[in-house]
Amino acid sequence: MRKLLVVGLIGLMLTVGVLLTQKSTTAQIAPASATAQDGPAGSIEPNPDSPDALTSFTVSNPYCYQPDPSADQCYINFRYIQANDNQSSAPYMTWLTVKISGKTRYSATAFFEGTIYFSYDMIPSGLKVPCGDPNAGGAGTQYGSVYSVTITPLDSSRNPMSTDVANVTCPAYAP
Repeated sequence: MRKLLVVGLIGLMLTVGVLLTQKSTTAQIAPASATAQDGPAGSIEPNPDSPDALTSFTVSNPYCYQPDPSADQCYINFRYIQANDNQSSAPYMTWLTVKISGKTRYSATAFFEGTIYFSYDMIPSGLKVPCGDPNAGGAGTQYGSVYSVTITPLDSSRNPMSTDVANVTCPAYAP
């Protein structure tokens, strides 16, 4: 068993060495504005002029819920987020961040993998935010605050490879 583990680690180190010594002459990033979006629950298709862009980036609609109406505590979550990179040449996707109103609330990384996946059961309750007073976000008296949710896959230099943005309305906290 130990020999197999050592051989596996040596193979991984050789693979890492090969990946680190490869040079790329076509490292271009497709800007987020160059790709088509299909709304907040959309799938972003790759830019055919940039083969090193993401091959897919899919986000389910984010949602906000209030488990206890007597508390000003709401939770934002997603069914899933998935970003895929072809991993054929640099830049490689290595991070995925979720920001709520400009503040990073979740960050995931990929270690020599071409996919980053988030599922609602990874953070079952979701990301906690204040619900807000009735009409705090201007959506009506049944609703509280409105939050901007930004999901961004990043390359190894933390440059955005694409972006998906949605506004999420939470229920009102009415004590």
